[in-house]
Amino acid sequence: MESRWNPLYESLGYRPPASGRVVPAEAPPLDDTDLPLLGPEELEALKSAFLREPEDVLRWTENGLGARVTVGAFVEALRELELLFTDPGQLQEQLDATERHARQGTGGLPADFTFPLRTEEIPIDPTRTRFEPQADLRGWLLFSGPVWLEQGAAARQAPFRWHFGAKSRFVYPLREPEPGHPVEVALFGDFGTGEYASRYIARQLVMRGERLDCAVHLGGVFYSGRQGEFDAHMAEPLEPLLGTTALLTLNAPPEMRSGAGAYFRYLDERRGASSRHPQEGSYFCLAAERFQLIGLDTAWFEAGRHREPALLQWLEQRLSEGRRRGAMNILVSHAAPYGPDAERLAPLVTEDLRTLVVEREWVDLWCWGGAQAGALYDRAPGLPFLGASLGHGGFPSERRDAPEYPVAPVRFFESRPRFPEWTGVRQDRGNHGHATLWLHADGQASLRYTDWMGQVRCEATLSRRGSKEPVTLKTLDVRE
Repeated sequence: MESRWNPLYESLGYRPPASGRVVPAEAPPLDDTDLPLLGPEELEALKSAFLREPEDVLRWTENGLGARVTVGAFVEALRELELLFTDPGQLQEQLDATERHARQGTGGLPADFTFPLRTEEIPIDPTRTRFEPQADLRGWLLFSGPVWLEQGAAARQAPFRWHFGAKSRFVYPLREPEPGHPVEVALFGDFGTGEYASRYIARQLVMRGERLDCAVHLGGVFYSGRQGEFDAHMAEPLEPLLGTTALLTLNAPPEMRSGAGAYFRYLDERRGASSRHPQEGSYFCLAAERFQLIGLDTAWFEAGRHREPALLQWLEQRLSEGRRRGAMNILVSHAAPYGPDAERLAPLVTEDLRTLVVEREWVDLWCWGGAQAGALYDRAPGLPFLGASLGHGGFPSERRDAPEYPVAPVRFFESRPRFPEWTGVRQDRGNHGHATLWLHADGQASLRYTDWMGQVRCEATLSRRGSKEPVTLKTLDVRE
């Protein structure tokens, strides 16, 4: 792929691929599937398309961003991109002026703002708006525009990896919990931004050291899952974790914009470096006698869906075996079975997994990323499982209140802003965080939500009376 890199790109979020990766000798060669950047020719084509069919172009953009875009904002982003290619110095001056204005306004943090994990190694700049759908429209068009707006060459997909040809069948052993020594699993999603919130989450994971058995990223490397983005936003901050903790990662729509080639390379690098990281494909099962954790790919064949017959057959076998031995079946995915509002029940649960999840009731706990806020939902008619929305580890989603008419009973909903209200800073952005599962020897599980500053937001105990009884919330402690 031709590189259109210039020094200003780095300030906008792009890094060229790093060198010196460790890849196992048996790994199949991967083509370079990285999505090309929007270049001068594509920009001219985009401007022409916008003049001809502005409503269509805005619709493509809004579908990709998941947010509304005004005509004025789009025109301004096009103007800035034109400066990037014709007079980058002038654009840099404008960006610097905007940053100075933000710092002089309400963007700065109070001098006495701090928290126990804060370190000078991870500076906090609340004026940064990188990855925000509206404020960073220029960046989104530059780094994801070719696939969203159907300009330029489409990304080539790396070959999909099936469990058929693997001796493991993508099923890997999970340590059996012992009395006083539970299995500890970190769950986090939409982490791959490289911004300060995600780096503080990585700091929390690394500080737990050998106590953390495994960490599961539920997908989301932005802007478009390029190799440089994996290097900077995943490999670099999580590198210190790899010596003590098994890291597994799911595929998601951002990774698919670049054909998932960088995603699979990241799996191969970890597997080649240590047997601690066995993951071979974009779905997996970690199995112990009393628990099993099953990761789904809800992006490869269709965003938000899981209806490929071979994948459904594999999932049915995993869930059936878990039920047979009385294990707690825990499902993890990037796509959500439902949103916070009643009208957002997704085809993923109403169609694709209805037989396994709703009719047979084979899933006890479903954890997902790709949602706007962290939340814990109880069982409901037609939804016979506990639901755990992880919110965003790094993506700057909008702050929102708990739903008035939820699809399932809400036991916890993260409605806090990114910074405490007393600071008056970035009250428009939601709080970032991750969750931790403890799997205990007696068959119970504990779930804790922690925000990016290390503050515990909610703790719950999941229990069942017998192996054939449903898993319920035994205790619940929500921090106000």
